[in-house]
Amino acid sequence: MLTDSGRDSANGGVSGTVTHIALITAITDWRAGTVTEASYTSYARVAITWAAAAATADGAGRKVANTGALNFPANTGADQAVIGWAGYTASTAGTCKAIGLLDTDQPIIGNVIASDDLIRAPAHGLSADQRVFFLKVPHGTVPDTFAENTAYYVLAAGLTADVFALSATSGGAAINTTNGGVGQFIPYTAQTIATNGTPSIADGAIIIKN
Repeated sequence: MLTDSGRDSANGGVSGTVTHIALITAITDWRAGTVTEASYTSYARVAITWAAAAATADGAGRKVANTGALNFPANTGADQAVIGWAGYTASTAGTCKAIGLLDTDQPIIGNVIASDDLIRAPAHGLSADQRVFFLKVPHGTVPDTFAENTAYYVLAAGLTADVFALSATSGGAAINTTNGGVGQFIPYTAQTIATNGTPSIADGAIIIKN
């Protein structure tokens, strides 16, 4: 396990190369950094400045975050929905080094039970029709009918404080699994950038932590 100094070095290695933040509308492959960038009229990436390394609020690690709000150009065209941000090494093109979704909720690790198609995650905090993005857990068995880099909807049916079910569509049929497993479910909420809207990301909202 890394020391605080090691964590700061690891985080600094990423933030030291991420110079611009993009808004994104879709994620094709999180690990590869393959995303669809916003394209509304007048859109452009914005430069980011990083604050000094600091402890996380829960005391479990270290983080670096943006200092100052990130203000994107106003949308002078049609409405466009965005789901998150991506950190790049250049103002155009470059390499995507980090991705974040537009939600302050923490990723959820859930156990999928094949017998009832429910996902166990104590105090998950999800609500009906909320969207989650699915990723594998290192060394974990992936439930056969869940696909990585895919967004799902939380169903009202079967939803309790500790258990939830997912569907490929809003209010649709529950994902049926034939084998159990574990996965990472990352909550997010799409935000619409309306005509003449000026999107921004608050001071300290872009976080890289270890």
